[in-house]
Amino acid sequence: MQLDYIIQAFEVYTDGFGKAGSGEKCSMPKLKKKQEDFRGGGMLAPRKVSLGYEPFEFSADLSAFDPQVLALGRLFSGAKDIPFAIRGYMDGDQNSKHESVCQMRGEIVECDPGDWEAGKKAMLKFKAAPSSIKLTIDGVVIWDIDIQNNVYAVGGQDPYIAVRAALGF
Repeated sequence: MQLDYIIQAFEVYTDGFGKAGSGEKCSMPKLKKKQEDFRGGGMLAPRKVSLGYEPFEFSADLSAFDPQVLALGRLFSGAKDIPFAIRGYMDGDQNSKHESVCQMRGEIVECDPGDWEAGKKAMLKFKAAPSSIKLTIDGVVIWDIDIQNNVYAVGGQDPYIAVRAALGF
């Protein structure tokens, strides 16, 4: 069994600014289907029907009480169009080397300055609600989802093309 794609290093970017060395942990957006039970007349049991995705969420823990990030928690003035990114370096068995980039756009919905203690680093945790995510690994687009612009491509396929055509986009 070959081990590949093991994260060795990553960097968080907020509004174009890299947070080199201060990003301790981050959580990439999950693709979680929004589903409902459906049982029509004559069906023996309900079945799950997919109705899109749950809202996306991105979070990061920074080992710095960063005023640039804190200021991005504003309520108005284009707060929904903040660019975020995570760049990662991965390696694996047999000297494999991989690069990943997750680009997002959205707004910060929570800034948590946490507990302060004398003589210890002040952490800053934040959560963002991206309206677009694009994940690329080794130059290959894995996900490209932009809710506002009706872009939906997964694994190099664009299954949303029929929907856009039917709706006149």
